[in-house]
Amino acid sequence: MSRKSQTSETHSALNSLDLGTIEFMKWLISKDTHSGDTLVVVKDYFDNKYVILFDKSMSTNVIVAYRDGMPWCITCNTDDCGHVGFAICLKQDYDRNEQVIF
Repeated sequence: MSRKSQTSETHSALNSLDLGTIEFMKWLISKDTHSGDTLVVVKDYFDNKYVILFDKSMSTNVIVAYRDGMPWCITCNTDDCGHVGFAICLKQDYDRNEQVIF
C-alpha cells in the first residue's frame, strides 16, 4: 500500500525500505565502534511524533513524521523510502530499550 510520490525530487542513496534497514544496522554498529561509517545520522527523535535524520548522500536533514502511527518521510513525500525504513527500526529499538538512543 505504498504511496510513493512520482514527483519527489530528492536523490538519496536510500531509495527503499530495505536500504534503510541495512543503514540502520550499520548505524547500530557504528554507534558501538565509533566508526561513523553510515549514510544516516540521527539528529533528534521525538517518540511517535517525528525523527530528524541527516542523510549524508543528500547533505540535508530529513524529517520522518508519524501520521496516525504510520511513518511518512516529509522530505521524500513517501512512506517507503529508506528514511522510513530507518525510522521504523529506530522506533523498534527505542521501544525495546526505552531510552534515548543517539
